[in-house]
Amino acid sequence: MLLPEMINDYYRKVTCHSIPLLVVLLSVPSQTTAQRVISSMEFFGIGMEEVMGTTGSRQGKAPPMPWFEEYQFRTETRDFDVERQEYTFRMAPSTGRKRRALTALYNHQESAPDFEALESQCDALADRYDSWLELYLMDQELTILTKLRIVLDDRQTVLNRQAGSLDFDWSKLVKLRQDVTDLDLRFSRLNTEVARINNSMGLVEPSFSFTGFITLSQIGASFPGAFKLTNDPKSDYELETVARELELEKAEQKQYFDFAQVKYQGPHSDLPRERLSIGLAFQLPNSGGKLVKIRELELEEETLRREQAAAVEAEKVGYEADMAAWLIDYGHFNFMISAHLREKEELIRIGSQLKKKEGFSPLPLLEIEERALRNELRLLDLSASLYQKYLKIREGAGELCSAVNGELLLQ
Repeated sequence: MLLPEMINDYYRKVTCHSIPLLVVLLSVPSQTTAQRVISSMEFFGIGMEEVMGTTGSRQGKAPPMPWFEEYQFRTETRDFDVERQEYTFRMAPSTGRKRRALTALYNHQESAPDFEALESQCDALADRYDSWLELYLMDQELTILTKLRIVLDDRQTVLNRQAGSLDFDWSKLVKLRQDVTDLDLRFSRLNTEVARINNSMGLVEPSFSFTGFITLSQIGASFPGAFKLTNDPKSDYELETVARELELEKAEQKQYFDFAQVKYQGPHSDLPRERLSIGLAFQLPNSGGKLVKIRELELEEETLRREQAAAVEAEKVGYEADMAAWLIDYGHFNFMISAHLREKEELIRIGSQLKKKEGFSPLPLLEIEERALRNELRLLDLSASLYQKYLKIREGAGELCSAVNGELLLQ
């Protein structure tokens, strides 16, 4: 800061006395060193075990599919004569292809995830990213506001000493008092937001470590990247289901052996060998109903693939458009940094010339310092928007739900 070079020891003592006031305003406990320090990975793990640990999917395995799909036992009599009763036992066999198709379909359905649970997981993770980003930005804002409060306190000290002069502009003290009130309200808002996040997570006055938090320059250097194909899990599941059902229908269409049967007839006048008979039945794959069913499933599969491809293409177009818009905003952010830097360098040069004059007032130098800090707040507001848009783009690309430890906000 410029202050130690601008004002005398008296002003520096007043500046030192302003720090305890900030401590009171920020409600920071005196046992700061004993606070629990929470890192990014720990923050993303608090309370997320139950949310992220269950997808609702079952992990059962298909039982052995039977070699014979159907057993029938029939009996009939002639003229209600029990002694001449007829008995028929029929078995309908399966095929290897059909058993494999049934097993695959069973396992596929058994492993179906709970898509509502998956969506809830992604929403919970997105909220956790928003909270961590919000805490980081508020920490940066708090640092700047603390410096700004010191500058305002020093300005008030100087103005109070000048208040006795005849040409003193009292509107400056009025404006300063308003600025201090606005600053106190901003401090209060920060405390309220931090308390809200802590309360939602069951934390009691923790201390957060933002070591390794990704910077906008790092994001800008590696982002945008190539669009990553991430299909919708529900769409993938539906497409796989239709494919399994289609394979089963084709397997049934290729089943030529229909059934085998054994028939026994009760006593009658014929020879004994005529009482027992064995029969076999075969079928040709010319069922119109099965052909229609197969074609229906084929069309459904083609439709799902087209819809999936169209959705991916739409996501890609949206992703590229969002990236282009982000880069435009990021370019403006860098322009603001350059403009503020040039302004700061020029104001420092002017301040250096002012200090060479005998009996100079430190107020212009304090105004220079205040201007620099308020520029930092403006940059912080724009950086908050860039961070939020960055997360939305990564979420839209399907990357957020798999980054469960906060990787998207780490270097």
